[in-house]
Amino acid sequence: MQTESTDVHPDVALFASSFFPHLGGVEELTRQLAHEHVRRGARPIVVTNRWPEDLPASETIEGLPVRREAFLTPERHLRPLARFVLEGRTAPGRLADDVKAHGAQLIHVQCVSTNGYTARNVARRLNLPLVVSLQGELTMDADRVYQHSTVLPSLLRELFRDADAITACSRQTLDEAISFTGIDPAERAHVVYNGVDLDEFTHVFPVQRDRPFVLGIGRHVPQKGFDVLLRAFARLRSNDALANHQLVLAGDGPQHHDLRALAHQLDLDDHVDFVGRCDRNATAALFAGCSLFVLPSRHEPMGIVNLEAMAAGRPVLASAVGGVPELVVDRETGVLVRPDDHEHLAHELGVLLAAPDVRARMGRAGLERVQQFSWPSIADQYADIYTSVLTKDDRDCG
Repeated sequence: MQTESTDVHPDVALFASSFFPHLGGVEELTRQLAHEHVRRGARPIVVTNRWPEDLPASETIEGLPVRREAFLTPERHLRPLARFVLEGRTAPGRLADDVKAHGAQLIHVQCVSTNGYTARNVARRLNLPLVVSLQGELTMDADRVYQHSTVLPSLLRELFRDADAITACSRQTLDEAISFTGIDPAERAHVVYNGVDLDEFTHVFPVQRDRPFVLGIGRHVPQKGFDVLLRAFARLRSNDALANHQLVLAGDGPQHHDLRALAHQLDLDDHVDFVGRCDRNATAALFAGCSLFVLPSRHEPMGIVNLEAMAAGRPVLASAVGGVPELVVDRETGVLVRPDDHEHLAHELGVLLAAPDVRARMGRAGLERVQQFSWPSIADQYADIYTSVLTKDDRDCG
C-alpha cells in the first residue's frame, strides 16, 4: 500500500452508515471523532448515505466536508438488484475519485451497513488500509437489516476476514459479531467504547419543571423498551416516593404513537410528558435536571446515553443487556435490572426514588468513572489503531 510513516495524525475518510441531519449514536460518534481529527491537525472527510435523496451530494457541516452517495448493494431481490445494476455499480468509482482528491490515507467504516460494501470497494480501488467499527448493528437496527438482507451477512464476514483492524463499541458487541461470522480477528480486534463530550455538562443549566422527573431518552423503537418503563411507572403511581415525580420521555421514532397510546391506556396522561427530539443543549439540560436516568433496553450494544447521565452526575437505572454492564457498575454508578421485566424495574425505581442520598452517591461515582470516556481519550485509542495499521502497511511494502 502506498502510505508514508508519519507522526502526524492521518487524514481519514469516515464512511458512516448515517450522519447529520439524522441524529443518533453513530451520527454523534462520527461527528465527535471527525472534530477530534481536526484538533490533531488532520483533514477528515465524512462519506455517508444520501438519504433522503434530496439531501445535497456535498456540503460542509460544522467545518467538516461531507460527501453523500446512495449506498446500493446487489441484493437478490428484483427491484433493488435492478437499481444496483443501473446506478449502484458506478458509486465506488465516483467516491474513490473524491477520497483520492481529498488525500485520505485510510478508510474507516462506522457501523456496517450498505456503507461497508462501498467502503470496501473504495479501499480496494485506492489500495488503502480499512478499519471497521461495529456499533451493535446485528441487533439494534430498527429495520433489522441483517435479518432481511441477502448481502450484509456475507459482507460482514468478508470485512472480518479482510479488514486491517476491527473495533467494537463493547466486548459483548465484538463477541456477538465473532459468533455471527464464525471468524475471530484475534490481534486485529479491539474494544473501543464510544465517548461523551464532558464539556457539554460542565456549565449546563438544569431543566426546571413543576415536578421532579425521571428521564428516558432515545429512539422510540421496540429495542429501547420504553413500553416496559411506562408499565413500571404505572405500577408505582401509588408509591409515595413516585407520587410527585413525572416521567419525561424524549426522542421520536416509529413506536412513538404506540407509546403515547399505551401511556393513555395506563392512565398516565398526567404523569408522562413526551417532549420529542431534543438538540444537544436541551438534552444536556434534561440530564442535569432529572432525579435519575432510566434505560430499559431489550438490546443495547453500549448506550452513549449512560455516559451522558454519568457526565451530568446522575445515577443510571438500566437493563443488564449487551455492553451496558461494561459501563454501569451495579450498585456503584447505578442499578442494573432484568430486561423486559417491568415489575423488577418498578421495584428498583421505587427504591432509588426513596433514597436521595444513594442517588447522590451513585451520581458522584458515575461522574468520576465517566472521565475515562472523554472524546479525546477515545480518539487517542483510534489514533493508536491507525498508526499500527499504517506502520504495518509500511513494513509490508518495504
